[in-house]
Amino acid sequence: MQAMVVTHLATHGWQILSVADTASRAHGTDIVANKGSERIGVEVKGFPSKRYADPARAQEKKPTQPSTQARTWYANALLSALRLKSRQPSLTAVMAFPEFVTYRSLYADTKPCLDQIGVKVWWVSEDGAVTADE
Repeated sequence: MQAMVVTHLATHGWQILSVADTASRAHGTDIVANKGSERIGVEVKGFPSKRYADPARAQEKKPTQPSTQARTWYANALLSALRLKSRQPSLTAVMAFPEFVTYRSLYADTKPCLDQIGVKVWWVSEDGAVTADE
């Protein structure tokens, strides 16, 4: 997911300033990029699944359902976006999610508040296309 968003940004003229190392589970903003005078911070979440993505645990089944994971990951992304906006008000905070029904539902429930505070949401399709929800 993160690589798809980085590719999208670079293809559309954004200068990538930093990308978090997801393999090491690095903390902080997943992607920071500039285009002209605009700077964005992107928090990226992936597809929830029944199995672990870590190859060492790939055969293990996760104890939580994908829809429950999605709710937790959405809340985490929202908290990260709020903290980012608080620390750097001039920066545009973006949450990027894969097309997944639970994410869409949570977004529909929170869109009025996200619009008020200026947090953007991007959707990433399985083929890597990124679209902004306006």
